[in-house]
Amino acid sequence: MGFDQKGETVFTVALGKNNKWDVSSTGFEKPLASFDTEADACNYAEGLAKTKEDSTVEHTDKAVS
Repeated sequence: MGFDQKGETVFTVALGKNNKWDVSSTGFEKPLASFDTEADACNYAEGLAKTKEDSTVEHTDKAVS
């Protein structure tokens, strides 16, 4: 059985635990990746969004708890 990649995916960039910038995705509990800088996290999220149809990047100033 394959992985269903249909539907909208939102990649979220937010300041997470340990003052790292986390990139998360809909459907996943844990962050996909964590970065020291906000710019690196945004670049990573935008790169992911380019590979998946109907995906967007959301940036939040709220820290993840």
